Amino acid sequence: MKASSSLRSLIVSGTRLKIIHQLFYFPNEIRYVRELVRGTGEEINSVRRELSNLKESNVVESEVRGNRLYYWANPSSSLYDDLLLLTHKSSGLGAKLANNKVRLGKLKYVLYSRDFICNNQKKTGTVDIIFVGNPTLKVIESLIKAEEERRGREINYMVMDKQELILRKTRRDPFIIDFFLSYPAVIIGSSSSLSNIE
Repeated sequence: MKASSSLRSLIVSGTRLKIIHQLFYFPNEIRYVRELVRGTGEEINSVRRELSNLKESNVVESEVRGNRLYYWANPSSSLYDDLLLLTHKSSGLGAKLANNKVRLGKLKYVLYSRDFICNNQKKTGTVDIIFVGNPTLKVIESLIKAEEERRGREINYMVMDKQELILRKTRRDPFIIDFFLSYPAVIIGSSSSLSNIE
């Protein structure tokens, strides 16, 4: 089952799912209703209804500015982190990685930094994504390039096998320590098995 269709089976409304993808993929951005209509390709009444449902659930916030009503992901929502993770697993780069497993080769984990998943301004020298395994680098480079175009910035990533990750953690590599101290999001792989790597 493809990543996007697995989330669709949990969230019955296709319009609601598209709105969540629009607002949580770049959670620092605000969008007015017509932007969300264009971005989702859905009817305006359907978008308004689902925005109202999401606001009632405290998942999104809104504000009138001038003659436009703007919406954005609510960082105070108890579901905020979960929706960020679900969105990044089921759309954009995460979905492309999940849907290209055969082409990618042996990929054990894909980890996003907190700044990357929140689309915060990147600090100099920080790592955005760590790929663990022995993947096909050409495929990763192609997918990263497409995501860089989408985000309008360079993505700093590392590729290493499991043994190198263990070695870097043991030697307290500053890049790795800083990355894991920021509570990275596990996009591919199991977070429980990752925590057991020593």
